[in-house]
Amino acid sequence: MHATHALSHWPLVGRYDEYAAALQVLTGNDSGTAFGVLLIGESGVGKSTLASRLEEAVAETAHVVTVTSPSRAQPVMLGALAPLLTDVGAHADASPISVFQAAATRLARDSGGRPVVLRVEDGHLLDGASAGVLRMLAMSRRARLLVTSRPNPAIPDDLLALWKDGWLRWIDVAPLDRAETTLLLREALGGVIGRDTDRRMWEASLGNPLYLRELVRSALSRDELLHNHGVWTWTGPVVPGRLIELVTAELRRRPDGEREVLEIVSLAESLPLPLLFELADTDTVDPLVEAGMLVVDNAAAPPTVTLSHPVYGEAIRSLVPPGRRRVLRERVVRHLPGPHDASLPDLLRWVSWALEAGSVPEPELLVEAAALANRLQQAADGRRFADLALLADPDDVVVAGALAERARAHRVLGAVDRAQADLDQLHLLPDEVLTPPLVAHAAITGADVLFHGQADPVAAVRLLDDALPRVAVCTQSSAVVRGHRLAVLMNVGRTDDALDEAVEFLGDTTLPLLARIQLTASVQLSLARAGRVAEALRLGERYMVAARESMSEATAYLMPLRAAVTVIRLFAGDVDGAERMHADESDLDIGQVHHHRNVPGLVEGQLAMARGRWSEASGHLGGAIAALRDADPRGLLPAVLALAAESAVWLGDVDDAARFREEALRQPVHETSTMFGRRRRTLLWVGLARSESDAVDNAMDAADAAAAAHLPPAELDSLHVALLGLADGLPTARELTLSHVAERMAAAAKQCDGLLRADAMAGYARAVADGDTELAAAFEATLAGFGIWANPPRQQTVALTRREQEIAPLAAAGISSRDIARRLTISTRTVESHLARIYAKLGITSRAELPAALSGR
Repeated sequence: MHATHALSHWPLVGRYDEYAAALQVLTGNDSGTAFGVLLIGESGVGKSTLASRLEEAVAETAHVVTVTSPSRAQPVMLGALAPLLTDVGAHADASPISVFQAAATRLARDSGGRPVVLRVEDGHLLDGASAGVLRMLAMSRRARLLVTSRPNPAIPDDLLALWKDGWLRWIDVAPLDRAETTLLLREALGGVIGRDTDRRMWEASLGNPLYLRELVRSALSRDELLHNHGVWTWTGPVVPGRLIELVTAELRRRPDGEREVLEIVSLAESLPLPLLFELADTDTVDPLVEAGMLVVDNAAAPPTVTLSHPVYGEAIRSLVPPGRRRVLRERVVRHLPGPHDASLPDLLRWVSWALEAGSVPEPELLVEAAALANRLQQAADGRRFADLALLADPDDVVVAGALAERARAHRVLGAVDRAQADLDQLHLLPDEVLTPPLVAHAAITGADVLFHGQADPVAAVRLLDDALPRVAVCTQSSAVVRGHRLAVLMNVGRTDDALDEAVEFLGDTTLPLLARIQLTASVQLSLARAGRVAEALRLGERYMVAARESMSEATAYLMPLRAAVTVIRLFAGDVDGAERMHADESDLDIGQVHHHRNVPGLVEGQLAMARGRWSEASGHLGGAIAALRDADPRGLLPAVLALAAESAVWLGDVDDAARFREEALRQPVHETSTMFGRRRRTLLWVGLARSESDAVDNAMDAADAAAAAHLPPAELDSLHVALLGLADGLPTARELTLSHVAERMAAAAKQCDGLLRADAMAGYARAVADGDTELAAAFEATLAGFGIWANPPRQQTVALTRREQEIAPLAAAGISSRDIARRLTISTRTVESHLARIYAKLGITSRAELPAALSGR
């Protein structure tokens, strides 16, 4: 979508109360109320947009005149009122009363007897003479004032006096909140905003509509904000775009000392206030705080200083030349706490700044920084710091640490051959430098290379088994290796012996919390696969509490734990609960913890699928696939491709579905439990949609494999596909009936604890087997509430549009037109119109005929 389309109309959102209050003042006739309004807010919050909407509202009944204050950089007395004083000669009396009379006469003449509204932009820039005349115009009731202004202390005294005396109503225009920012993005762009994109836009703009608009404009122009299947996804960095011009103009108005303070704080992102006072005079800091350009967090110890807005920082940083940036950072590095006494975040900052300033820290510090960067998922920095440490020709202890950290960084970055080369070099070092923590570190990285990089879980487990005796003397290292070994077993589905051992491991509170919490998500997912869904959810809730309360490195795993619980709830059929948990982002604000992020679009895509929003799901999953093609350290791509295939099935894009299926089958499979082994069963839907002759037999083979592995949910899901295929009349080489499939589904459902959808699936199967179409239709509606769909479009000779393909299965599942409209964010009338065209194309006359028509029966 072109930028001009997305930004041709930037809507007014979240200003209803302010708009209503101001309009009441501007159109009211009560002499006891205010005679004008002051719209007060920081730059970019939308004061002028709100004023424009108010001007449009009163323009039919009032004479509106707009004046703009000149810049303080070029002050002109009475400059703002120049449009009202064109009849006043250059040598005429310029006393305040004369100017007032001239302005009042001009307004009365031009208004034609209508009420006058005088709109004043940038009231904080008014000169004293203009402000005095405006005060007289308001108090004489010659004009109602509509003034936009930044907050104190910039507001002229005469305007403040009007407010204090009740002539003007003060209306604060604050930044938008999170929900309003999301709504503004949706209305401006049109379509769904990806959750990660929504979060990043919020964090960058903090609800400032101007900053948000420029971020969107810049991202669109760089083709980094993309529209795919109705979902907007932002993949690029924060680029301030035209905000640089605004920031440049603001910096020109500041003295040199204040500009330098803004540059230093923008480069640091945050600084302790005492350190800033060492770098700059108090006289240069205080005015910036008063002007709202710097913010002091007095709750921190010590108090910290940041720029008032993230995008403001990006813009200032882009304006600092490289040479000056180096000089400023040299100054800051000289005043930072010594690196040996610094906190972990300060250590990383100290090392980064020292390198940019041209000095190389000690190799030991570089290894510590590499380890921290890897823990914070900044693998590129981890590799760079480890490279520099090795270039310093350090002793074997430092070499060992640097090789271990560089191997980990290489593995995350996808350079598995380089990671293995570093590990091979590490193992050549003397045994005395290979401490238990280092051995554990190397074993885990090596196992990940084998598992994720080479799809060889057997070798990965063997490597970890070999490492266990070497780390047995260290409780922490031993626990970490044991936990990682169990995680590999969980992820490849070898749960027969390992699952109970893993549950026991998690229940042993004498083991380090970090080792246990790193294993938790894998165990949760394996329990769910085994039908122990209720137990999986209890486990997740328990460890989410532990992660929150620990405020340690374990807290960084809170978001993956939440994602696992969300997906398990979806898997169980608790779609409402999954949506509530996914929408709650309160855990993101815990302390200063750097959370491990989830794959953008992955959970959102599954939520959209559960709700039957197939086009939206395709958009989210497309974003996830793009991210995983760039970096897939956990081997999730095959499962996500399978989800995309299923989504394409429901959109009727059977060719796309087949393409996704083939690509998914070509990928090496690493983590079968991550998506509950869904990869294989999801691909069964493609065969069903394409009416392939072996679709039923493939589904039954999958059901048999699941039963042999004691995975009743997988058996139930595979049997569900086989049931639909048999009901469609697809062939099978087995002696198989609908009743036989229904009986197996009932037996599998009884083995599931906490799988909310299980009984409804078994009930639907029995109704289909008995030929009870009315009961089957009722169960279809119930299953839709659990996120389970029974009538994917098969290959059609009739071409339905993408929207028709989206609506038809929802209607076939018994969902009302109103609920379909709500899900797809369209009107009920539009749904009914699409249904009429669907009926005509399929040669039917009612919803009751839709299921059979879609299945080709």
